[in-house]
Amino acid sequence: MKKNILLTLDYELYGNGSGDVFKHIIEPTQRILHICNTYNAKITIFFEVIEYLRLKEEWERGNMMGYGMNPTKAMENQLQEAYKKGHDVQLHLHPQWVDAKWIHGEWVVNNEDWRLGGYRKNNSIELYNLIKKGKETIEEIIKSVDSNYVCSTLRAGGYNIQPSDEIVKTVKGLGMKADCSIVPGAIEKGSLSQYDFSTIPLDKGFWECGNQLEHEGKLGIIEIPIVTFPIIRWKKYFSRERFFAIMNNRKSAINTFNAKTQEQDNKRSLFSKIAYFFQKEYMTWDFCLFSKSLHKEYISKISKQPQRFIFSIVGHPKSFVNGKGLTYLLKQLSKDYSFITITEFLNTQKNER
Repeated sequence: MKKNILLTLDYELYGNGSGDVFKHIIEPTQRILHICNTYNAKITIFFEVIEYLRLKEEWERGNMMGYGMNPTKAMENQLQEAYKKGHDVQLHLHPQWVDAKWIHGEWVVNNEDWRLGGYRKNNSIELYNLIKKGKETIEEIIKSVDSNYVCSTLRAGGYNIQPSDEIVKTVKGLGMKADCSIVPGAIEKGSLSQYDFSTIPLDKGFWECGNQLEHEGKLGIIEIPIVTFPIIRWKKYFSRERFFAIMNNRKSAINTFNAKTQEQDNKRSLFSKIAYFFQKEYMTWDFCLFSKSLHKEYISKISKQPQRFIFSIVGHPKSFVNGKGLTYLLKQLSKDYSFITITEFLNTQKNER
C-alpha cells in the first residue's frame, strides 16, 4: 500500500496573544505554500478561528490594531487561494482567545481557558457552541470558493484534547469526522498545557475512536495522531532554526519555556531547568523548526514502521525561518511517499467502509 504524508499547518499567532498577522502568519504561510506547490505537496491548514473572530470584531469596531490593512480579510483571501490550489482547511481552537481583550495596544488572553479539553465555562453546551461556531465560520469562508466544502476535522490548541469524552460527543454531534490532536508518548504537566498520551503507541497512523479519542471503538470518529519520537531536548532547542524562531518573539518563547518547566504551582529550581534540556521528550515532527539532521532522523524512524501508511506532521508559520529544512524534507519524502490532505484521507476511509 502506498504510504502517505499529511502535512499540517497550525495557522495562528502566539499563544499569549502576541504577534503580527502579516509577519507571523500571512508571509511565512505564503513561503511555505510556494515550496509545497513546487513539490506538488498538499497541505492541511488548521485555522485558529476564535483568534480570527476576535481580530475581526476589533477591526470592525474601528480599532486597526496597528495594521495598515484588514488582517482578517488577508487571512480569508489566503485560505481561499490555498484551497483553490488543492490544499485543505480545517478547524483549530485555542479557547484562551474567547475572552481575549485588546488592552493598551496588545492582546491579553485568558490563560484560565488554555485547554480545550477543560473548557466548560458554564456547562458542556459552551464547548458545543465553541466548536460549532468554529466549524460554521470556516465553512462560510471556504464555501465561497467551493459550495461542497465541509469542515470535518478538529485540532485542539496545544494538543490539549483531554479529557476528550465531551469533545467526542460534540464532534460527532456536529457531523465532523476526525480529530488530529494527539501526540503519542507525550506528557505535559506544565502550568498551561496538561495531557498524558504515554499509553498511545508510536506506530499507529489512525484509529476509530470509542467514547474518548485515546481509545478505540466504533463511534465513527477517526483519530489521526501526529508523528512523534523520543529525542533528547537539546537536539530540538539548540539548532539554528530554533534560535531564529525564538528571536522572532523572545517574550513568547520565554513564556512558553517557563510554562513547560513550571509544574503547575511549583516552580522548578535553576538546576532542574538546565536538566530539562538533557531529558528525553516525545517530540512532534515539526517541519518548520527541525534541522536537516532531525528531519533525516525522523525519516529513518518512519521507514521502520512498515505496517503504517499514513503519517501526520506539523508546522507553524510563526516558527518558519527559511525554506531549507522544508525543501530538503519534501525532496526526500517525495521519493517514497505521496502527499495528501486530511479531506482526501477521510474520503479514502469512507470509500473503504
